[in-house]
Order: sequence, then structure tokens, then C-alpha cells
Amino acid sequence: MQLYPTLMLSNIVKHYLIIRHEQEVFANYRLFSDGNPGLVFHFKDPFLQESDRHSNSVQPHSFLYGQMTHFNDIRSVGKLDMLIVVLQPHALRALLNLSASELNNTVVPLRTVFGQEGDDIENRVLSSANRAEAIKAIEQMLISRVNRFQQADRLIDCAIDLIYHANGMIAVSDITKELPVTERQLERKFKEQIGIGPKKFMDVIKFQHFLKSMQKFPLDVKLSQVIYACGYYDQAHLNNCFKRHVGVTPMQYRNNTHLLAINLMQVL
Repeated sequence: MQLYPTLMLSNIVKHYLIIRHEQEVFANYRLFSDGNPGLVFHFKDPFLQESDRHSNSVQPHSFLYGQMTHFNDIRSVGKLDMLIVVLQPHALRALLNLSASELNNTVVPLRTVFGQEGDDIENRVLSSANRAEAIKAIEQMLISRVNRFQQADRLIDCAIDLIYHANGMIAVSDITKELPVTERQLERKFKEQIGIGPKKFMDVIKFQHFLKSMQKFPLDVKLSQVIYACGYYDQAHLNNCFKRHVGVTPMQYRNNTHLLAINLMQVL
């Protein structure tokens, strides 16, 4: 279930995602980038996070995650009940006043990044009577933090808008023609405020657009009808993108009936 933030936070929060399963679930999942960082609150059993090939660590009950530059494998070991705050791409800079790239591929407990405020919001959210009350507490905290720090600059907002409007099918040179910025400046600003460079961000948004387009078509529709419209040259080009982003083939993803989110799929 997706819920949307108050208008005051629409520039910081993209949406809230509620994932809940009444039965205990013991399954492996693969998480990959959608271009957004976020906050996660586990009301029940946290996922096991793959630390390396030989060990797993239990995710905190509440944590912040940054941009992902590679897919990650996690495992559910009980009841699923999660609230995910999907942030806008530049939100970490606005909330923490640090370079977003410092948090790439990280899972950081809220108490580590927010101090006592992190402990307080975890307690308020996890003890809330319902999800509406939990979201209200989260929004109060986020509004407080955004008011303390400088907002992401307007140039980055405009660049992100151009990329989303083009569904990722745009060149850096097109952006520098539209905005008063050089390619080198744009690269630096993206890494500081989003965590990854503009080309990598475009690649992620383009791939997400393909996944959303693919979901609109019945399973008996050929992928070739979607490939060219989404900016991919041919099936081989798409296969390489799937291998890089998800580690599975397009048909394995398309036939998967156990998606918790568009970028969170069950794997065997």
C-alpha cells in the first residue's frame, strides 16, 4: 500500500510504503535501486541482511538507507510488518546536511544518524496505535529537521525534474543546455546531494520506467513491444541492464509473482 505525504513534505518524501503479511514468511528477497534513499521501520521481525557470503546480520528495527549502487539480498524470518518512508533523491542532504554519497550502500540505525531524536522517533512509531499515527510522528520529525538545514538547491531540483520528465532517456548534455551548469559541476552536485552521478541516476530512472511499463502489459505481450519505447536498443541491451541492476533475466522478473515492491522481489 502506498500513501502520500503532506504537501509540506512533498519535496522530501516521495511516498510511504506499507508492507504487511499476516503469515510468517521465510523467504529470500532481492532489493535493488529505485533512485531513492529512505527510512525503514520494522514493527515485527526485521530482515536478515547479507553481510558477506558467509554471514548475515539482523537489520535494526529502524534505520536509514542511502543510494544503492548494486543489488542486495535479504531474508525474511518471521512476520512482515514494515513502514518504509521512500524519500526524494536529494532528501538526505536536506535532512542531515552532509554529502549523500557518504551513505551509499549503507543501513544505519536511526539513533546513529539522528542521536536521541532517532531513539525517540523509533519509540513513537513502533508504539503507535496505527499507521496514520506513525506517519504523523514521522512527518513531525522530518519537518523539524528540514527546517534546520539548507534545502537542496533549485538547480538540482530542476535537473531531477528534467530526468523524470524524460523517464531517464536524456543526456547530460541536454541538461547542461537547459540549466546554467557545466557537466563537471553537475557531477559534483549530484554526488553531494543525491549520492550518485547524473548518468547513474538516469540509468536507474530509465530502468524503473521500463519495469513500470512492463507491468502494464499482460504476460502474453512480447517484451520487444516495450523495449524500444523505453530507450533500449535491443533484447541484449536490456538483458545486460537486468543483469547489472537485478541479477536476473527480464523474464524471471516478469514471471515473478512475489514482488513486495517494484524493486523488492522474492528469489529462489
